Amino acid sequence: MSSDRHPALWSLQGQSILIIDELPQVRTMLRELLTRCGADTIESLSDAERALEWMAAERPDIILCGYDLGEGKDGQQVLEQAREQDLVPYSTIFILISAENTLRRVMGAVEHEPDTYLAKPFTREVLQDRLRRLQKKKAHFREVGLAVERRAYSRACRLCDEAIIRVPRYRLDFLRFKADALARLGDYAAAAAVCREVLNETVMPWAQLGLAQALFYQDQLDEAHALLRTAIQGREHFVAAFDLLARVQQKMGQSDAAEVTLAQAVALSPKSPRRQRALAEAALGNENLEVAEQAYRQAIREGRHSQFSGPEDFAGLARVHLCAGDTDRAGQTMARMQREYAQADPATRLQMAVVEADVEQARGNTKAQAAAVARAEQLLTDHAQVLSAEQRMMLAEHCMSCGHTEVASDLIRQVVRGHHEDEAMLTRARELFDRADMGEEGARLIDGERAEVIRLNNQAVALSRQGDLKAAVSMLLQAAQAMPDNIVINLNAVQALLQLMQREGANWRVLRQTQSMLAKLSARASGQSRFQKLIRLMQRMEQQLEAAA
Repeated sequence: MSSDRHPALWSLQGQSILIIDELPQVRTMLRELLTRCGADTIESLSDAERALEWMAAERPDIILCGYDLGEGKDGQQVLEQAREQDLVPYSTIFILISAENTLRRVMGAVEHEPDTYLAKPFTREVLQDRLRRLQKKKAHFREVGLAVERRAYSRACRLCDEAIIRVPRYRLDFLRFKADALARLGDYAAAAAVCREVLNETVMPWAQLGLAQALFYQDQLDEAHALLRTAIQGREHFVAAFDLLARVQQKMGQSDAAEVTLAQAVALSPKSPRRQRALAEAALGNENLEVAEQAYRQAIREGRHSQFSGPEDFAGLARVHLCAGDTDRAGQTMARMQREYAQADPATRLQMAVVEADVEQARGNTKAQAAAVARAEQLLTDHAQVLSAEQRMMLAEHCMSCGHTEVASDLIRQVVRGHHEDEAMLTRARELFDRADMGEEGARLIDGERAEVIRLNNQAVALSRQGDLKAAVSMLLQAAQAMPDNIVINLNAVQALLQLMQREGANWRVLRQTQSMLAKLSARASGQSRFQKLIRLMQRMEQQLEAAA
């Protein structure tokens, strides 16, 4: 005999459950429904930040989260942050609850999908059926989910292949897992093949998006563009497709079209600081200052409740004002940035110093500009790795303007080392030297640094060919640490590590090191056939290690 509270065949007893909702009556209602399903470990919270802290400490089995949470984050932002911080493993069930009249908007706007949605109002039977089905399904995916969480992506792919034979009714779900694992590995050709296999059978939005992403990273832009256009037709709330389409358009040089696409995405899902920032950057690049200002302001506003906020929004807004010739508003934005990030990390302080130098230069205050540049130089001395190539070039321009030619030259030297095959970046560096009447000196520096990188790389390759792999690995790893942006050096370091393991035996520590290096390179190098060959070799090594375990 069974009861509502203790059902004989299924119960939530022993499951750790978190309820997140702004309204106390909703929390009480959910607690009562769950208790009648046998639940005995339930925490109810109304505050998103406290809920995230509780997730980190307790790792609940089930999360029921309302979409509307009042001031601060909404339920979608809670899910995004939880996923980004690995607070919600695959084994956790996350259900997003929304009023029926907003559910379609919520479902279409997500970048991180919950396990399911529930439209209010709903009955105990509906909730119980949904939870039971999800628990049953997740049990089949437990091993694959663990492999992905441990970044054992090759193993996850093999587990998916085995599971498709064992549990064929979940074949499409396992193929989705496999495509995602392959993309995380950087094996975009294989990920594309999986997505095509699915699309040959049925139209699945995730497969369209996954194939388009794989095509994007393989520089097959025309096909990616056409596929995304098709995916969007009839699915006007498919926001992730709009985001990727804009990236494709930007890479194709269609900057105006990319701005239009991002404006559409923002209209559908305005609460994402990253999406607002992308629109602002596109608009600024197109000199559409009105749209850029509005988007940067919205990014700052939404960023108050998101982990994706950042000083770059203030920096961008200050640039917009400077482009408009409004130094007063640029100064106000700079001052607010300095207040809000007073205790920031070195990278942010360096960025603020560059913004201040921009503003003071526009004001004609050379003394204040020089002081800002001096602070930036000191930060750079103490924290050499915190600047991107773009930031180094911006700071170099200010250093040149202030007469600090040695610092400027050193900054450009670092950029050349990391991008010795990037003709656009090298041309920009030459132009900066030309504007400072240092054209000949700049040419010698740029040519000399390029030659040094090539010499070092050739020396390491020669050691490898001579069989001295350990020396080659040591040299290339030191070079990769000094030049983390240099694709050629880093790919050669990975290749040398894999060759050394082939000769002396694979081990998990070195394999994880190669995985990490390739992951950092995937966004810029995944379209290269050599990158794909290294991925395949790494996968074979992982298989050998697992077979030997």
